[in-house]
Amino acid sequence: MKRDEEPPRTVRPLFEMGTELPPPPGVEQEIGDRKGEAKRIVKRLAAIVEDHRQSALPLKIELGANDIGSVINALREHAQGSPGTPVSGARDEIHGYCLNRLFDELVEEPSNILFTTNTVPDTVRYDAMNATLWMECLDLMEANYVSPKAL
Repeated sequence: MKRDEEPPRTVRPLFEMGTELPPPPGVEQEIGDRKGEAKRIVKRLAAIVEDHRQSALPLKIELGANDIGSVINALREHAQGSPGTPVSGARDEIHGYCLNRLFDELVEEPSNILFTTNTVPDTVRYDAMNATLWMECLDLMEANYVSPKAL
């Protein structure tokens, strides 16, 4: 083989041209059981909220429905492009710290929850949760935590 000749390709490229980019935010993900997935995600988020509620108790901070509502509103603002922090509604420095720590942990969840997308017959791509489903999950969380029946 001459030096300027390229060796034959024996390995398939990791990405096919054009498939390495995730779909734009406006494209709805194909999720078979969207309602079931949203419930599963909210259950995961509820566990995080409960951990933070319990962690705040030794600091003499009780995270109630209004506090969770403030965090959910900040998460919505963040999903729409705003920074989202600091979370509004802090009564003092420690309370603000608890709200912002909860926000910081929850804001990472959409990128931690992956869905599969078939790109070509034998290839599957993993995509993070899109903003539309995230907003639906936040609405469901708000209905569970902030509505009068949740109090």
